[in-house]
Amino acid sequence: MFVKKFAFQSAALAAFTLAPVFAATAYINEIGYRPGDSKELALVDANGNVDFVNAAGQVALSVTPKAASFWDASGQNVQLVDFSKLVEPGKYSVKVNGNELRSDLVVKTKTYEDVVKAALKWFYYQRASMSLEEQYAGKWSRAAGHTNATVELHNSTGASGTINSTKGWYDAGDYGRYIVNSGITTYTLLSLYEHFPEYFKTLKWNIPADGSLPDLLAEIKWNLDWMLTMQANDGGVYHKLTSLGFPGDVMPAQDNSKLYAIGKSTAGTFDFAAVMALASRVYKPFDASYATKCLDAAKKAYSWGLQNPNQNFTANPSGVSTGAYEDSKPGDEKIFAGTELFITTGDASYKQSGTTEYISYWGDVTGLATYEKATHQAFGDAGEAKQKILGTADGFVKRAESGFGVVMAKDDFVWGSNSTAANQGVWLLHAYYLTGDEKYYNAAVKALDYLLGKNPLDMSFVTGFGTKSPKMPHHRPSTSDNVDDPIPGMLVGGPQPGGEDVGSAAEWKCADYRTGQAATAYTDQRCSYATNEVAINWNAPLAYLAGALEALNAGYAPEFAVDGVAKGELPTSSSSVAESSSSQGPTGFTAPVERDLVRESQPRFRFDNHKLYVEMNGKRFDLKGERIK
Repeated sequence: MFVKKFAFQSAALAAFTLAPVFAATAYINEIGYRPGDSKELALVDANGNVDFVNAAGQVALSVTPKAASFWDASGQNVQLVDFSKLVEPGKYSVKVNGNELRSDLVVKTKTYEDVVKAALKWFYYQRASMSLEEQYAGKWSRAAGHTNATVELHNSTGASGTINSTKGWYDAGDYGRYIVNSGITTYTLLSLYEHFPEYFKTLKWNIPADGSLPDLLAEIKWNLDWMLTMQANDGGVYHKLTSLGFPGDVMPAQDNSKLYAIGKSTAGTFDFAAVMALASRVYKPFDASYATKCLDAAKKAYSWGLQNPNQNFTANPSGVSTGAYEDSKPGDEKIFAGTELFITTGDASYKQSGTTEYISYWGDVTGLATYEKATHQAFGDAGEAKQKILGTADGFVKRAESGFGVVMAKDDFVWGSNSTAANQGVWLLHAYYLTGDEKYYNAAVKALDYLLGKNPLDMSFVTGFGTKSPKMPHHRPSTSDNVDDPIPGMLVGGPQPGGEDVGSAAEWKCADYRTGQAATAYTDQRCSYATNEVAINWNAPLAYLAGALEALNAGYAPEFAVDGVAKGELPTSSSSVAESSSSQGPTGFTAPVERDLVRESQPRFRFDNHKLYVEMNGKRFDLKGERIK
């Protein structure tokens, strides 16, 4: 994300950064496909039917590709191959006219569970102020870094003295900690737990225990604890905790640069308020006093933001060169904070108007508030929020029907483009929650397909996963730990044509890897902070997307009110429900129930192979009220 200094061999780099050779003509999700899901691969420069050959050498399925269409993001004519009828778990070869294009196509259940665990465990590897023990970290164990709790207040805070501040996650490939980026990251992970608590209560990935907390909440709390240390007595929140400049290529324990709390911002303070309001309701069942602490901090921060609406962090102060996360318009953060506080407290004074049709990133979080409004009917603009989500999602679905069969458009290849793809998938899942319409689920899967190998670079963008994945991410611990393999589970930034790390006189510069095509402007080199760095706000939507897909297919519906699935009454059928009565289920909408069951149970949403149905006493009904089991 930001400029770092690395030494590298230009000759090797130049060899790597020639225009990419598309050695494969079939591009697939290299992790695998779920048996019951819609499945698709992309085919380039091949003619004829595509055969899927099982381990016994038998053709399990033969498919005629769709007509080719041009994808301007990569400059390729692409045929899409729908092999959804391939449902038997196993490993398959992909052949055209007897020629094997690849032998690594997998169909399996719990398809993304290992990806989910690794993407979430990476946050443990990013922890500041603690040693990573071998029993948890394996060969990536390391000494603690940044353990000194005493941090000097930079003069940009308008105060002097020190604060005590430890814990938190290192933001990216460097060792800074930033409230703004922690905000969207922590929200995304908290919402994943809030949506699927029963699934994540039992999912574990070998990190140190924190009382009775599930692993996901234990990990998030490490960062929440740090965020709480960054709140001043007046309620405002310091913008970031960094040294004055980026450290060298060293391990955390070797970075002895002096740390400062730098700036105090309206945007950061509202981000903090939103996250703490959400955290208060998520942690309340486990620790009521901690929940109260978070809510009190949220209210105090929100009040400060109202009183200081224009204390904007628009540039680094003189002498500081770490990440700025600048923002001159904190109105979106105010909407976000007020929305979360209203949901948590029910206090109408916090309600904020405003929705958007655009996915969020750290600089505009209106989309996060839009998610919340669409799924909580107490908001006056819930219908507007829902329609904006569905309108954008419909566009995403349309995009994925041609070209490479992915949601990404040419203009989406910005800095951190892989997080755009992941957030598009999260947006599509919200459309699916609201409607139960399979087209949104299928497009969300395609967003993950792209990240895991179905892309013109023919690689998984997640370290340690796939036939080909990044080996040299821009990430100090992975560079300086003397371990050949990078820490697994990291989503690199991805292709983008800006070339910000190209052509500089500094020692960290990259040779020109740009290809003239947005979707292939990428290099797997440590120098490339513009395409190959990692960041917490990129990993979080990856974890949400893969985690939600796994939870849905494990049979869990999101816990919030799925108002769009049944905004009013579900239709009843005389053949399936003799006489229907209204009964409020846990998701807050009217569902059909047989009269003799009303006293015995409440209807509940369930998923089977990600398809939504209503269950009562072992009986299943579709969303039209038809008995299905």
